[in-house]
Amino acid sequence: MRRRVLVETDFLFGLNARDKLYPYVTRLLEKHRKGELMLSLSSVSSLEATLVLLSRGFKARMVIRILRLMNTKLSEYNIDSYTPLSLKVIAEALELKEKYKQLTFFDSIHIATAKTMGLPLVTSDKTLARIMKAESIEYLEYKDVA
Repeated sequence: MRRRVLVETDFLFGLNARDKLYPYVTRLLEKHRKGELMLSLSSVSSLEATLVLLSRGFKARMVIRILRLMNTKLSEYNIDSYTPLSLKVIAEALELKEKYKQLTFFDSIHIATAKTMGLPLVTSDKTLARIMKAESIEYLEYKDVA
């Protein structure tokens, strides 16, 4: 059975050839296509990516185009698995956010999703990795999995 891993917003931005994570994301996509891994997207990643783009001054029309390009790329690799967002995940996320003030709300949801679903989270975010280590929640660095 192939290993299922959780990816978050940095994965979506890594779909862009100019992003520093692009080589790793490309290798993960290939592993998914070959059946070596099953990639699941954190349920709030699409919303977080949208808000990041809007906050950086991108106009709605451009954000729509970027989201569609991301979706097209994911479809090319048959990635259509999104984790469920539940009350349990949100409650866990809020507990993490209370405990670790440096976490964003979205990051706390990514970690809570990984914990609740028992999935390792692939992330490039050092803060997430540090907190997940402290909480004994499995995480993977891109270089170790791609």
